[in-house]
Amino acid sequence: MENKRLQLLQSFIGRPFSGSPSPFAKWLNGTVIAVDENSVEFQFEVRKEMTNPAGTLHGGVICGMFDDCIGVNFMILGTDNFFPTININVEFFSAAKEEDTVIVKTSVIKKGKSIINVKANMFSSKGIIASATSNLVISEIKITM
Repeated sequence: MENKRLQLLQSFIGRPFSGSPSPFAKWLNGTVIAVDENSVEFQFEVRKEMTNPAGTLHGGVICGMFDDCIGVNFMILGTDNFFPTININVEFFSAAKEEDTVIVKTSVIKKGKSIINVKANMFSSKGIIASATSNLVISEIKITM
């Protein structure tokens, strides 16, 4: 079966994912680095408006990057129903600063009938910044795209 959502994301490899229906994703302005059936990899440039008063990448923005990339990873699975996030657990290890480049890589750990578990890591050139795990649960909402 042809997976149009996967093909759409693959068409953006090497450039920002302007095809997202999410205004937040467009604000993040992530560049698609790699995509396969069970994982995505995005690159983000840390901008001033993404930082906290200490000048480092805000923890809420890190969580948002994770949640958005995990959502994209879910969308390319080709399911008929929407799976909203029911939890996300984030661990912070180090910081990124304005003008740093960070990479978020996700991977599906388990795709069950009603719950999907995804893991994600964020890296910079200096090493790991944060790690996340998330569960998504099936809803009655049909995906129209």
